[in-house]
Amino acid sequence: MGRFAVKNVTERPPGSGQLYFRRKIAGKDTYHRLPAVDDPTFHEIYRQLSSTAPARVGPKHGTLHWLALDYRGSVEWQAKSARTRENQDRYIQLIIDEHGHRTVTGVRPFMIYKMRDAYAETPGKANVWLSVFGSLMRHAIKLGLIDKNPANEVPVLKTGEHEPWPVDLLRVCLEEATPMTRLAIITGLCSGQRIGDCIRMQYGWITAGIMEFTQEKVRKGGVTKDVAVPMHPLWTEELAKLPRKSVTLLYERTGAPFKTTAAIQERLRKLMDKEPVREVLEDLIARETIKEGATFTFHGLRKNACCYLLETGLNDSEVGSILGMSPEIVRHYGKRTRALMVARGAADRMTGGKIIGLSGAKVAMATAKNG
Repeated sequence: MGRFAVKNVTERPPGSGQLYFRRKIAGKDTYHRLPAVDDPTFHEIYRQLSSTAPARVGPKHGTLHWLALDYRGSVEWQAKSARTRENQDRYIQLIIDEHGHRTVTGVRPFMIYKMRDAYAETPGKANVWLSVFGSLMRHAIKLGLIDKNPANEVPVLKTGEHEPWPVDLLRVCLEEATPMTRLAIITGLCSGQRIGDCIRMQYGWITAGIMEFTQEKVRKGGVTKDVAVPMHPLWTEELAKLPRKSVTLLYERTGAPFKTTAAIQERLRKLMDKEPVREVLEDLIARETIKEGATFTFHGLRKNACCYLLETGLNDSEVGSILGMSPEIVRHYGKRTRALMVARGAADRMTGGKIIGLSGAKVAMATAKNG
């Protein structure tokens, strides 16, 4: 028969006389059988195949890819804040790209261990990945695909707590930071709010020296918290140093508000790598003020703020109201401060009192010596 010279038509196998229309679907060649070239229906079928766009091939029902797409359309997903959806969607895409072909019913805890441990060098990322994967499995339970969540049997990796920044570290970071990064640190330190809320803060939310807004975090049941934060003079003075280029307190070099927290996080990482900052960290390690390998994040400034407010004499409920956290979390964040405050009070009483009974002790020692 020879080579068949009609666009997208191929003979398979060559010389067999069997014609196929070839086109790509989802990046793969697919073949549709055609009638013989002298068949009256050939030209009509060829025209239809040439003019019809290939049907989009979606993920197979019951796979993790299919589950992820269904989860993105769920009520639970839509109830999350836009920023939470944006952050978690990156992990959902990782799951789709790496494990989307797996069936939901085939997922076992030992497999999730391996998936989690692929990110073991960055425990924080591994734990967020595990949390998102667990959410997908809960959605699978809702759909009746599985009866229990296999991710519940896989523990998170240890990351340590977000430590408050030591005074020496704060000082050198404020000295070395760029003006906007410095303002970001002071905003976190003086407000005690999460980084996502700090980049949202607007000048229009300030009334009589108080920053009022609703926290972005959505808690169980769709609950959010309203906070009112008295603005410390350090904060207002720093704000006055920078031009007001945006409705938000913090903004990009272009003057546009920060869209995500990534830019601030990256600036802090670069700041921590500066030679003067590293020297202070090494000194703090040598003095055993911090542990070897300790890291300090923006969230640690939230602990600094909590400790400061406790030292002013505010109670747990008052501090929690300002920071938007429960009294239990306030007590957890402030446990070191409380220990120091107790020690200071005890020291004042001990050094201010008089230790008695020394004469009796001398008599006892003399008796023992003579005996």
